[in-house]
Amino acid sequence: MINIKGKHVLIVGAASGVKKYWKKIDKFIKENKVVTVGCNNIMEVCIPDIHFWGSTKRFRKYGHLTSKKSAVVFQSNFPKETIKKYWKGNYDIFYINPRLWKYGSDDKKSYNYKRCCMREKKGVMCGCFCSAGSKAIFWSYMNGAKKITIVGMDGYTFYPKKYLEAGKGNQNFYGTGITNGFTYEYNRKIDWDIYKTLRLLKKYGKKKYGFSFEIITPTIYEEFYNSHILNIEPDPNMQKWVEPTKKEYKQLYFESKKNRTLPGNKFSNYNG
Repeated sequence: MINIKGKHVLIVGAASGVKKYWKKIDKFIKENKVVTVGCNNIMEVCIPDIHFWGSTKRFRKYGHLTSKKSAVVFQSNFPKETIKKYWKGNYDIFYINPRLWKYGSDDKKSYNYKRCCMREKKGVMCGCFCSAGSKAIFWSYMNGAKKITIVGMDGYTFYPKKYLEAGKGNQNFYGTGITNGFTYEYNRKIDWDIYKTLRLLKKYGKKKYGFSFEIITPTIYEEFYNSHILNIEPDPNMQKWVEPTKKEYKQLYFESKKNRTLPGNKFSNYNG
């Protein structure tokens, strides 16, 4: 495993912004001598120094594409037989006790909020994690990174619903439109959960390690975006994040979950 202690880590997500701004990202990588940590299906744009697999679903579909040049890290709940089926080399494990955001967990005095707060317990990552990217941030803190930068964390509702449905934009750099198989309404819930997770990660990082992290490609999570690093012009088609109202908040946690999966025929259309 590549030692990241004292290193500048660049976490590379699989959002469409990575492919769109890769020339600028690649220049940043070379100029800053960063260690790249690629999340899930990232092989089309780069071979990361460390390949970070946080989704068994993605690994079963794309794991065979993992490069032998990368050091590989798997989440602790990956079945050994699944790993062996698609990866023949050595690998490391990151241990995690993942929890989900529940209705009412926004109340900072509640038990559900406290159970989502980030902490390390005997080498195990604990908290409410919603994406491979958020897990990679925590993992980088735990393993001694001195600086954490992120690209390709656009968010699932970066583009308006009609724009995605028309196939003019996409959520990932592979496929078109709504590429994770969920309805747009449920994607908004996912983005809301990720936003809350990132806020807790920022709080944890500053308190325990003395520094936060930043996203340097356009993102719906604008609180964490630094537009000055890569000097990227604003995307005229993106939308600004708006916090859910109390009424919508309830709908996101109950109504949107009932029929969250796109029908198979519709999903295939989104994927081109």
